[in-house]
Amino acid sequence: MRILLVNPNRYRTPPVMPLGLEHLAEALRQNSSHEARILDLCFADDPSAALNAELERFEPQVAALTVRNIDTTLYNNNVFFLDEIKAMADLLKGHGVPVVLGGAGFSFSPRGVLEYLGAEWGISGPGDKALVHLLDLLETGPPPAGTILNGWQWGADPDLQIVRPVSGIDCRAYQAWGGIFGFETQKGCLANCSYCPEGSGRVIFRNPRRIVEELKGLCELGFTDYHLCDSEFNQDLRFCREFLETLIKSGLSISWALYMKTSPYDEELFRLLKRSGANLVTLSVPSGQDSLAHAAEIRALCAKHGIRLAVDFFSGFPGETADQVRSAIESLRRIRPETVGVNTFIRLIEGTTVTQEVLGSSEHRKYVLGELADNRYLLRPVFYNRITVESLREMIGEDPVFRIEGFERTTNYERLRSSGV
Repeated sequence: MRILLVNPNRYRTPPVMPLGLEHLAEALRQNSSHEARILDLCFADDPSAALNAELERFEPQVAALTVRNIDTTLYNNNVFFLDEIKAMADLLKGHGVPVVLGGAGFSFSPRGVLEYLGAEWGISGPGDKALVHLLDLLETGPPPAGTILNGWQWGADPDLQIVRPVSGIDCRAYQAWGGIFGFETQKGCLANCSYCPEGSGRVIFRNPRRIVEELKGLCELGFTDYHLCDSEFNQDLRFCREFLETLIKSGLSISWALYMKTSPYDEELFRLLKRSGANLVTLSVPSGQDSLAHAAEIRALCAKHGIRLAVDFFSGFPGETADQVRSAIESLRRIRPETVGVNTFIRLIEGTTVTQEVLGSSEHRKYVLGELADNRYLLRPVFYNRITVESLREMIGEDPVFRIEGFERTTNYERLRSSGV
């Protein structure tokens, strides 16, 4: 069966390569007789024309659309992505090509996104093996329209290795636009943060040797700057050490950035990170004294080992007072990371604990921004906000380390890259 894997993500600040589609294409090549081709629309001048041309050339029997994000999750200058993706799904259906959905954004609200885009099927969670299973079903008898497969049921292949030079992605275009290459060491997240839908309690770790072989192939093409695509790297310190030691032993000379949560960690992790070429950690810090205490220790370890630290600070949750937020900001001022992105607009996403808490309380509902009517799955952006921008500006003062998120089209780590700090 011929399947067209389409990247509809055209957001370019920064442009992010469709790593998930590359994994799917490689999984289909290695483990099935199905023929896959990637169509990346990120830089297309006319995405509809590009899609029409590819449909004529390849004549796919089914198309897969990846939904990386529903929106930018920031209140200020929010960008909503689903309408543009829906236009592409409608074009495919107009040509008689059924659509299957996947991607991180789809997995945030599978039923809601499926209905919004009008697709036939979806895969929530890892798609490496589930897509092969779905295509096999389509050859013998398609599942009912509206079927959503749970990708965790089939899992992912830890030995899968992307052959980047033949993946169909124009690597040079991403580099020219300021994007950097992504790689992945694991799928899933063990955490259960109240505001985040990514915590599944499950993680599939990739084979460290395969990851390093993948990086070696990119280095041979002349690419040496990377950003890790894991939700948070430090899910399991034993795996972290195994991967880092494998990377160090390979002798590859790379620089890379990563996301971490405030625990677990130890000094050995940071020693190995530095030796492996890691030069920037973005630390997710929700409000709370435990998180701030860990942030202080991590800041010290980063400074000791010559690794820059950016902090994504989430605050203003239900029950949290302005005085508590002020105290946390003062703690971060003393900790002194290179940059701190502050966000007190909590994006309400279907099924998260904070969403249930806010919508279940008449008091909290007073601070909801966005339309709840005819927004059953909360796909249209809805936020909880009790700490205003004006209050935040007063708390932060003129300190250049702090930025209120949403007013600049950039990420926290990009601020450090562009400033040369």
